Amino acid sequence: MWRRWSVLLAGLVGAVLLGGPAGAAPLLERSRTDGRADAVAAALRRDPVYVTDHAPRALPPDAAARIKASVARLGVPVYVAVTPVSGLGPQNPSESFAALLRDRLGKDGVYIVVPPSGGGGEIRQFGAVRGLPLDDAWSAAGSETAYDVGAPELIARFVDIALSGRARERRDHPRPRPESKVRKALDADDAADRRAARIEWGVFAGGTALSGGSILGLLVGRRVRSARRAAAPKRPPRRSTGKSTRKARG
Repeated sequence: MWRRWSVLLAGLVGAVLLGGPAGAAPLLERSRTDGRADAVAAALRRDPVYVTDHAPRALPPDAAARIKASVARLGVPVYVAVTPVSGLGPQNPSESFAALLRDRLGKDGVYIVVPPSGGGGEIRQFGAVRGLPLDDAWSAAGSETAYDVGAPELIARFVDIALSGRARERRDHPRPRPESKVRKALDADDAADRRAARIEWGVFAGGTALSGGSILGLLVGRRVRSARRAAAPKRPPRRSTGKSTRKARG
């Protein structure tokens, strides 16, 4: 009897130990998300535009100033968080990072969360603020810009579309998406390689033509000299006189 209880207890302990990490992972992820929301919200209390300092290559030095100038045109309170969005949960209203920021700030307005590269992110509107086609404008801005356009450029395009009066039209019929910076760099490298290949081929062809011309000139010259020798009249052999023979013998 005691042996059976020991086996059952061991099985329960093993199940708890094996299931513990899997059950703790969502709690740990939620704790990290809450911690990020607390830190970003604290920064937004001091300044309505927060720009991470962990992506200096993706953001220009005047990123915050440019974003402030863009969102000021909307005429409503706007809170912008430029921060990496990976690990912030699925795109679900109950898991929205913008909603977490609003809960901590307790202020109505438009909340924008966007990564430094500009691709993705979310926009939410809370409270009775001026009615703007924010969702349509945000979707259209994402379709009309390259995926790595950068947060300042994406927000500027979003504001332009929101105030254009044609946000839904541009969402349904977006303009052609421009090439990304990576694509432009690759195209520039390909063009440089093609130019280098053309130059190398031109040098090779020129060298080949020069060497071939020299060889051809030598062959032509030899043929001409041979023809001249063949066409020249042959001189009769000189006859030796007896006098000279006797002198030679003497």
